[in-house]
Amino acid sequence: IKPSTNEGVKPSETSTRLQAQPGDTTPSQNRVYTWAREFRDGRERVENESHGRRPRSSLTDDKISAVRQLIEGDRRLTVQEISSEIGISYGSVQSEITDHLGFRKISARWVPRLLTGNQKQVRLEIAGRLL
Repeated sequence: IKPSTNEGVKPSETSTRLQAQPGDTTPSQNRVYTWAREFRDGRERVENESHGRRPRSSLTDDKISAVRQLIEGDRRLTVQEISSEIGISYGSVQSEITDHLGFRKISARWVPRLLTGNQKQVRLEIAGRLL
């Protein structure tokens, strides 16, 4: 798109050329027009530029590790207690614990959904002895 724009080719012609190419990854006509306008205005790349805004999520790596440390320290903590301890919302803590860290609540305790490496090794040894 950028070379065509630099040569003065209209965006409609560029879009037609791209659609004639084999493959399913052709950008839409609106996207071609947008990129052509941005290249004409001096933009060099189509990737998003970095910005100084805050992240979309309140969960930074530090907070994620803090959640993990709290759970590993006391598996009976509630989501509300963890939320108030770290200073992030209840929903963010809940999704972090269940979706990202892979824990679930059983009998008022947070337990991992997946086996740890040590637990897998013990199961393999027991299974080997039973054969």
